Amino acid sequence: MEGQKRLTTEQVKHIPNPNGRGGFGDHPEFINSGGRPKNSLKSYMARKFANMTDEEKEKWLKEHKIDGKTQWTMGEGNPSNETELRGSLTISEVLDALENGQASQGQELENK
Repeated sequence: MEGQKRLTTEQVKHIPNPNGRGGFGDHPEFINSGGRPKNSLKSYMARKFANMTDEEKEKWLKEHKIDGKTQWTMGEGNPSNETELRGSLTISEVLDALENGQASQGQELENK
């Protein structure tokens, strides 16, 4: 218990964003002041399915010929399709690799 109390105390002392940078403060043009639409088709269907019994759901899926993959996507959502590459590389690392002909992390450099 004492360890948990100490951990919680340390978490409270830690300020996650001390400079206040990020979020919509830097890009207020991205704020959706109206919020998510209240009566969207997606929220309607979510309420409709939430109020159905399991038997009614099975009947609806069968009547509308919803395949298994689509059923899974409806339940879990689409997987992330983010394509942004992340990593870091300093210019000195690049220059060292070029000068010494060394590759890092499994990459091979071409000798020219």
